[in-house]
Amino acid sequence: MKKRKQHYVWRHYLKPWSAGNKIFCLRDGKVFEPNLMGVANERDFYRLKELTQKDVDFIENLAIKPSPAHLQKLHANLVRRFNSLFKLKSFVQSRGIDDPELNERIEEDVNNLEEDLHGRIENGAIEHLSSILHGDIDFFGTDQGCIDFVYFMCVQYMRTKKIKSSVISTIKGTASIDLDKIWNVLSHIFATNMGWSLYADRSNLHLILLDNQSPVQFITGDQPVINSYATGDLTNPPQQLEFYYPVSPTVAVLLTEKGKSGGENQRSVGPVEATVYNEHIVRNRHEQIYAASKVLLERYIH
Repeated sequence: MKKRKQHYVWRHYLKPWSAGNKIFCLRDGKVFEPNLMGVANERDFYRLKELTQKDVDFIENLAIKPSPAHLQKLHANLVRRFNSLFKLKSFVQSRGIDDPELNERIEEDVNNLEEDLHGRIENGAIEHLSSILHGDIDFFGTDQGCIDFVYFMCVQYMRTKKIKSSVISTIKGTASIDLDKIWNVLSHIFATNMGWSLYADRSNLHLILLDNQSPVQFITGDQPVINSYATGDLTNPPQQLEFYYPVSPTVAVLLTEKGKSGGENQRSVGPVEATVYNEHIVRNRHEQIYAASKVLLERYIH
């Protein structure tokens, strides 16, 4: 039987939201208590799809050529890597090789290759997230810490079904190919380019720790990293970027410009500001929001 991984969105990072191993979810107007490992689970969300030469040419023109020169080779290698499994599969079939174990291994990799890539990106951020939960963001002052965390934030922003649906609907009318099929590649290219752009301007970048001890806890959603300047309608992209990422019910981070940060590294958040950030999460969700409190989610049912 194939070892098929399932897509558990942020399975490591929803743990801080559970109170006594409980987490609550609001979906379709109902608040319920899901299994923590099953939250936001969607089967085969990261299953690779075979790319034709037409698909590859479209990716090249849309995403790779406009990228910074030093990233173009990296992006081209990603395209080849994602498509190599299908070339191997075609080669095996063309030679008439009937090896169930080999076929099963190829199928496993088609399902799991991108999931494993996301797992490595997430694992690289676990130490930083742990520091944030303990009120320490000193890692961001180091060159490696900055680039690793900025890249992680950009990947978490771009990887979601919300962004996928919004971007595809925006450019669908201009494309003659199946955009859903190439999104796996595009999302990584866009995230890498965004991360590099932010890192290149790191002298103007500031990470702020938001400490929320107010009665209104933070909530999160299936779009956990949001642009606080966005309205929720990505067909009209905002002209400014400020990443907000709630890490737990009491801790969040804000990645913003230094000129807008007031020079502070940490800020206490009261109930009014916490409510505003929560409404950003609600407005930018795709289908679900999560919290450690059932009562808190019930206010957003309507």
